[in-house]
Amino acid sequence: MKLEVVVAETFHISKDSIKDELALQNIPAWDSMTHIVLIMRIEEAWNIQLSGDEIADMKTVGDARRMILSHGGLA
Repeated sequence: MKLEVVVAETFHISKDSIKDELALQNIPAWDSMTHIVLIMRIEEAWNIQLSGDEIADMKTVGDARRMILSHGGLA
C-alpha cells in the first residue's frame, strides 16, 4: 500500500494533493484523534511498531515516509 493512499483515506483528501512536505497539522481534517488513526493505519499496513518518539516527530508526510523506510517498509 502506498502512503499517499493511507493519508488520503484517513483525512478524506485527494491523493494528488499529498506531497512529502505537506504538514499533517495543515490538513483541515487533522486533529489528535485522526493522527492516532493515521499511526494505527501505518503500523497495520506496513506491519511495524512506531515508538513514542517517532510518533511525536511525525510532522509531515515525508517524516512518515522516512519512518516507514527506517523500519524496512516501502512507502
